[in-house]
Amino acid sequence: MIPPLAVGRSITLSMDFEVDVPTTGRAGHALFAYLRGVMALPTVYPLIPVYDDEGWNVEIAPEYSDDVYSDIAAYQVQITAPSAMTLVASGSCVQQAQGTETTVWTCEAAPMRSFVLILGEDFELANRVVNDVVVNSYFYQGHERGGGKALEVAADALAAFSEMFGPYPYAELDVVETPNYLGGMEYPGLVVIEDGLYPGVEGVEWLAAHEVAHQWWFGVVGNDQIDEPWLDEALTQYSTMLYYEQVYGPERAAGILRGEFVQTHQSLVLRGQDMPAGLPASAYGSRLYWQIVYDKGALYFHELRKAVGDESFFEIMQTYYSRHRYKIATPESFLAVIERVTGDQHRDIFDQWIAGSVE
Repeated sequence: MIPPLAVGRSITLSMDFEVDVPTTGRAGHALFAYLRGVMALPTVYPLIPVYDDEGWNVEIAPEYSDDVYSDIAAYQVQITAPSAMTLVASGSCVQQAQGTETTVWTCEAAPMRSFVLILGEDFELANRVVNDVVVNSYFYQGHERGGGKALEVAADALAAFSEMFGPYPYAELDVVETPNYLGGMEYPGLVVIEDGLYPGVEGVEWLAAHEVAHQWWFGVVGNDQIDEPWLDEALTQYSTMLYYEQVYGPERAAGILRGEFVQTHQSLVLRGQDMPAGLPASAYGSRLYWQIVYDKGALYFHELRKAVGDESFFEIMQTYYSRHRYKIATPESFLAVIERVTGDQHRDIFDQWIAGSVE
């Protein structure tokens, strides 16, 4: 038996492994696949699970929920890839050697919760600099309109969230068009948007703003996305509304609040399907997961904002972000921040929307 590693000591582990990349079907929403000239490789390596008061978190997430619950790590990755393909990855990558057939890259990503690699055969690139961060939009040839919109939204969202919550900590933010069937997905320093949305642009804005918000809630501030998904998804959903409020004004945000969050919750109540938003992902099923965790959960943050006022609400968000930077947040640690800022956990609001029973 190997003895426990002493405090302050290190160990080197090595492992050889192979993965088969799917080339057909919609399994896993095609987020891990080689389709239409794009190879998407999210967290395809062995990942050490989080060890917490439950022990090692090795449970398999439902297909409709996020599945990466991980601690922060430093990644240094060497990649050999076809020279004809564009490489996009978490962190920053430098070309080391280029040949006729293959190119060698070295990527460094730290501190990040996971590492994702995407290779595309016909990507085009547009970018801009926001707050010293390079925002990149990678999109297919002929999809310039959608790629331009994705870049505009990502840049505006980065600026808005940096002001509201705290600075984005990385040098780059990539938005990548991929052939997935989910709409969008967040990864540290990189988000993907479904390619079917790019020609007509419809849906690109909401998804891009939502996935960029995840850089704060999941990327920097981690949480158990399987057992406590509301901590990132409900807050990210409400943050998306805050993006619209910042960019378009309070009237547009009020329309989203009524049309997206309030009406969804009212429909749940009328159908007799209302549930607390703070349950594990597996408690809901696919459709209810989106409606309860995302939309009903967002109402918790709005009710909290109404109770404490804008000044205290955004102080709560900034304090939560700074105190949990690169750590794992819990419901209790979030409530502790509310109490630190306002002197009261406002547990009644939490119980009503997140933890309480539904009659």
